[in-house]
Amino acid sequence: MSNKEFTGHPDARRPKNNPFAWINLAFLTIIVICCNYIGCREYGRLDLSEYESYSISERTLNVLSSEQVQKIESPIRIIFAFPGSSPGYHRMYLLLEEYKRHAKGKIEIECFDPLRQPGRAREVAHTYNVKFDQAYCIVDARTDKDMRVSHSEVSPDDAGRYRCIPGSTFLRYETQPDGKRNVVALMMDEVLCNEIIKTVEGNQRKMYVVTNLSGGVQQDSRGNLVTAPISLLNTIASSVNIKLEPIRLAQVESSGASPAQSAEKNEIPQDAEGLIIIARDTDLTPYQINIIRKFWEEREGVALFIGISGQYHTYSQASNQMVPTLVNLNKFIEENGIHPNGDDRILLKSSRSLDDNISVSFPEGLACTQNFWNTTALLDGRSQSFSLFFDNESDASARRLNTYPLIMASKEYYGERTPGTGARCDANDVNADGTTPLYVTVAATKGSQTDKNKLNTMVVTGNLSMLSEDGARKEIRDYLRSVYAWMVERPQYAGKSNNYDLSVKIDLNRHSRSAVEHLTLIIMPLLALLVAFVIWNTRRH
Repeated sequence: MSNKEFTGHPDARRPKNNPFAWINLAFLTIIVICCNYIGCREYGRLDLSEYESYSISERTLNVLSSEQVQKIESPIRIIFAFPGSSPGYHRMYLLLEEYKRHAKGKIEIECFDPLRQPGRAREVAHTYNVKFDQAYCIVDARTDKDMRVSHSEVSPDDAGRYRCIPGSTFLRYETQPDGKRNVVALMMDEVLCNEIIKTVEGNQRKMYVVTNLSGGVQQDSRGNLVTAPISLLNTIASSVNIKLEPIRLAQVESSGASPAQSAEKNEIPQDAEGLIIIARDTDLTPYQINIIRKFWEEREGVALFIGISGQYHTYSQASNQMVPTLVNLNKFIEENGIHPNGDDRILLKSSRSLDDNISVSFPEGLACTQNFWNTTALLDGRSQSFSLFFDNESDASARRLNTYPLIMASKEYYGERTPGTGARCDANDVNADGTTPLYVTVAATKGSQTDKNKLNTMVVTGNLSMLSEDGARKEIRDYLRSVYAWMVERPQYAGKSNNYDLSVKIDLNRHSRSAVEHLTLIIMPLLALLVAFVIWNTRRH
């Protein structure tokens, strides 16, 4: 054996040249160069906060990627004139950067502090005719963004393509028990998204609300719409650039218009995108139903939103008995495959109380609500249910009618039917509606499914509480907005909003509340009593 073959010899321990090592080193160099090149050209952010507080909502992403925004020739200018000391300033600034990134060049951002940059503040105030006594966010989608908004030659179309948003609308305050006002929610994403839609589309479209129904939506002494019963619906309509206008439908046909009847209409105005009917305890007359039926059958691309109460019977002093209400209105919606289940009041099977709050889910149906499918939410207020079927299948096919479930009660609920009584019937009673599923809100369409301009849409709900700002939870609000956007042919404006609450709220369901009550009222006192007994017994000995 030679010395070089002997493993203890120094020449044998010397490392040999391995060509694969040089190949691996070359590959590593190429990978590092490629990663640096991609990192310089591509940019991405990852929001690791618990509630994605620094990300824009799904709905905003849909709006920014919509055809309405992407087809504009001149980018939308957003001027963010906020002092750096404003609450939530850092978060709002990062959200604006997200708007710019996802708009693909269709949004340009300018941020400045009006207190530290008074020169720029004077220029903006001169152009947009604002006084910087507070923070402002200006959204400008006009072609000529340097023209003064008060210029005499500004066109009517350009007049609706800019918005000066007060900074106070970006924040929501609540007064605490000690009298201090604290910021509890950042509303910037929702408010700014709404204003972008308005500036891109320009002038608002109109949807009319029937106001001469007892117990429904009313008008004040000046003729303005009182939206308290449907305040949420008014907010949702405004978010898709639709203004709600009051209308009084004539109750009977009249050849001559007297001063008292001049305000009542014999037909729906031609500029109507749709009609809203909220009927609590007063039915429409046959003539009013004919006006609505003509609007629904003869026009194309219109929408109907109908809300009815869960009280199907009322007491009549004239006949001294219970009589059905909303007969004419119910007959009209039944013609389109939507059947109210009488005096159906949705209640929990395992409870003896008359608690109206129910657990609901969003079944599969409309494509624009796909992200809500099979999710659950809590619905407040009394609800009645509907069944979906056509009395005449051939007629429905000829009219191209289709029905969809929108909101459905879970299987642990049933519909109790006790006409005219405040008592409750058992789930196994013959008067109970044991059929499942129980649909709380449903939809019907008439016309061509492939041509949205010729598709008529109708939404009917048996819960009126969710139409008010205070009666709907976040999941219901987002879902109703998506459904409303589909109704008015703007499904691209649908989607979930982000979590804008800065405070943490725990929403307990029925089972969670029961567990907390047992823990605090039974288990914890017994545990304290047991500890006290052990200590007493130890000291006794």
